[in-house]
This record gives sequence, C-alpha cells and structure tokens, in this order.
Amino acid sequence: MSPGGISITGKWNVDSVTTYFYNATGLLDSSEVSYPLSIPGIYYPLYFKFNDDYSWSEALIVRVDTSIVSKGTYSYTSDSTFDLVYPDAVPAKKDEPCKIISLTNSVFTFSKTFATVFNGTDSGYIKHVFKLLK
Repeated sequence: MSPGGISITGKWNVDSVTTYFYNATGLLDSSEVSYPLSIPGIYYPLYFKFNDDYSWSEALIVRVDTSIVSKGTYSYTSDSTFDLVYPDAVPAKKDEPCKIISLTNSVFTFSKTFATVFNGTDSGYIKHVFKLLK
C-alpha cells in the first residue's frame, strides 16, 4: 500500500542527488550535489520508474540510448519507508532501505544510506538524497 494515498508509481526524473558524509561524531562535510554532474556541456538524464507490479528500474539516457543502471522490486515497509530489492546485483544486495522524505503527485524526495569506512579506520555512512520530479 502506498504511503498517504499518494503512489510512487510512474516515471520520476532525477532533479538532484545530494550526498552527505557522516562519521561517529556526525556530519563530516557539507552536502555535495552529486547529480547533475558539474561538468559544463555534459548532462545525462537519469530517472527512476516504479511500476504497478512492484518492479522498478533506474535508467540513464546517454545520447539517444537508454541504459538500465539498476532494477528489481520494491515494497512499502511503512508510511515513510520502502525497500529496493536488487536480485541481479553483483555482489548480491538483498535489499536497500529507503526513507520517504516527501511525496506529492509531482515531487518525490527519498534517501538511501550506505555504511562505509573513511581513511581505512573511521566507520561511518553516506546518505544520498534523491529529489525526483514527475
């Protein structure tokens, strides 16, 4: 069941991806806009497509070709969370918890968090915040 009666189903164009870096003491660095690329003249449209059958894909359009970056299934885990499942990922990723930050009929913002180690010893995590537009 979709959260709050608004569905994530449909094609959502990525407007921006902001990346945050955290260690045990908190935010390491100010946010970094990692999409769109900050290379003049280079822009590759990226989008997510969430289908009614709970399948999803993430695709990148390079010139006139569309390349599927990731795909799998998704499921709602609460009114504010959902999981992306990557059955074909190598190495295998069972699922990726995501947090819905905001969702309207035209704007969908969610985050994904990844565990990491900085400088080989300092454990922390990286959070990507995706802002999508319909």
